[in-house]
Amino acid sequence: MEPDDFDAEMSRSELIEFLGDFMSQNANPDVMYRDHLCSLVVAKIFTEFGHEGLCALMMEIDRKANWISDIIFEQADFDNAMFAIHGTYDSHIVDKARNSESIIELNKKIWRLRKKYARSIVAEIIEEEEDDETPEASA
Repeated sequence: MEPDDFDAEMSRSELIEFLGDFMSQNANPDVMYRDHLCSLVVAKIFTEFGHEGLCALMMEIDRKANWISDIIFEQADFDNAMFAIHGTYDSHIVDKARNSESIIELNKKIWRLRKKYARSIVAEIIEEEEDDETPEASA
């Protein structure tokens, strides 16, 4: 292949062959498609609506999946800690935080606390509902 061949357009069959090889070697095509589509949707929402749009998306995902998600950390939390401790800034701090031992430890603790607080929340809800159903004494 000559250097100019790199700039030439691929034929449809060459493109199909290339994509087939790439997808079969790297991941399940359905997973790749799903991940790419999710990435595009999030990028579009962020571009049009910013962080507020992403929050609305998270809330809608929570409703659809019957989850209760929460934002545990924001980049500003890490930026402030990094600056306070080291007097510097790291634009990749969130990605690094996702792979830290401390975040893994935090996630393990959160998973354990979920059961405890789920029971506590249910008890509180039931207690409030029982109080609401109790007829008030009339004078």
